Amino acid sequence: MEKEYKFSISEVSEKTGISTSAINYYVRSNLITPPKKTAKTRAFFSQKSIDEIIEVKKLKAKGLPMKMIKQSLDKKEKKYPKYTSFTGSIKKLSEQLSMNPNWIKQIIKTELVTAKNPRKGVYFLDSLDIQLLNNLKKLNTSGIPEEYLIRHAEYTELSKAESAFLLEHINFSNFNKEAIKSIHSEFEKVRNILRIKELNKLLS
Repeated sequence: MEKEYKFSISEVSEKTGISTSAINYYVRSNLITPPKKTAKTRAFFSQKSIDEIIEVKKLKAKGLPMKMIKQSLDKKEKKYPKYTSFTGSIKKLSEQLSMNPNWIKQIIKTELVTAKNPRKGVYFLDSLDIQLLNNLKKLNTSGIPEEYLIRHAEYTELSKAESAFLLEHINFSNFNKEAIKSIHSEFEKVRNILRIKELNKLLS
C-alpha cells in the first residue's frame, strides 16, 4: 500500500466529522480522490481526500447544492493544474513543454530551475521547476521576449529575501499545517499588493 494512503474510512470520518455513508457518497460522486483498496471490503484514504472532504464541508456550510459544489471543485482543479517531475533529455523536455530547447538550456545555465544531471544527457526537474518553465512559456507567449525572461535569474537574491521573510511568518504558526497554508496565501496577497502599489508609482 502506498504510504500516503493510510487512513481508514472511520478515521476519515473522525477527522472530518462526516459520516462514513456521506464519504462513500462523495467517492461515488467523484467529489473526492478515491481510496486505494487493499481487500474486497477494505480501503485506505489519503490526506488529499481528507482535505477535499473539508473543502466540500465548507462549501455545503455556505448553502451550495451538491451540483454547484462539484462545479466549483472542477473549476478549481482546472485553475490549478497539477505538474509532475521530469526525467530525460532536453530534447524530450522541449517536446513535452513545446519550448525552444536552446532557451531551456539557457534557463538551466542561469540556475533559474534546479536541474539535476545524474548522467550524461539526462536531466531531472521536480514539479515546481516544470511549473516554473510552463509559467515562463506563458509569459513568452504573451509577448515577453526570451532574453527578458532570463533576467528573472537576476532577482534570485530578492526571492531568497522574501523566502526568509516568509519563514519568519511561518515560525509564529508552530508549523501547524493549516496555519502555514493560510499564512503563505495571505503573505502572497500582501506582497502582490505591495508590488502593484510600486508598479502604479512607476506608471504614474
